Amino acid sequence: MSWNVNTLIEQMRLPFRIAGGPRENAHPIGDTAMGSRNYHLHELCIANSPGDSRRIMPPILESHRRILDVGCGAGQTLIASNLASSVMAVGVDIDCSALSIGKQMNSRIHLVGARGEALPFQKEYFDFVFSRVALPYMNLHKTLGEMWRVLTVGGRIWIVLHPFSLVLKEMHESISRLEIKSAIYRSYVIANGITLNLLGKEFAFPFKKEHYECFQTVRGIRRILKRVGFDSVEIAKNNFFVATAIKNAPTMPSDP
Repeated sequence: MSWNVNTLIEQMRLPFRIAGGPRENAHPIGDTAMGSRNYHLHELCIANSPGDSRRIMPPILESHRRILDVGCGAGQTLIASNLASSVMAVGVDIDCSALSIGKQMNSRIHLVGARGEALPFQKEYFDFVFSRVALPYMNLHKTLGEMWRVLTVGGRIWIVLHPFSLVLKEMHESISRLEIKSAIYRSYVIANGITLNLLGKEFAFPFKKEHYECFQTVRGIRRILKRVGFDSVEIAKNNFFVATAIKNAPTMPSDP
């Protein structure tokens, strides 16, 4: 079953938070099912609006026959890509409610509950893997390693990242609003980003074992991608911080 997204949003007439903040797994509207559904419908509307400055879409080619979206939310990006019926489109996310919404919006896309750090797929299966905004909320080394593992040789990844300026802006807003808990959390994000980009190490939020978040730098993400085993790394920082890379070898650099 497919929904007429714009019609549904008009019928609901609920306010939306602007996209570009928390990833799909963390709904800014709230924890209610209605709020979650409206948030994802709004995100889909943005993905379907080429003139929207908040919109960014992966460069999917005709040669991409098996595509994976890591941190897909309700699958908005895959749905808005209008893929051919012959394409195997798969999305993974830890938010079961978002996946349920996505399955109602488009039954042709395969949505799976899983963490990016442990993708439940065989190696060298996908020829294009992407993550739009979600990657900074995961363990980068493990998730990029999993992306590399499930990619075919010659396959490409496309990832959208968080620059330091974004985290700094969020920290400033937290302090100006006297939101102490938020400021403490942003301090962790900054510290984790510094550790990651300078030392190549990352650590989970102390009060939530499997929760990660950090900012990235051009030099830092290039180094991590190379360490994991990717080649032909290209990075663009315009309206969005985007990195692409190719898997050119069947074994990681550390493999014998």
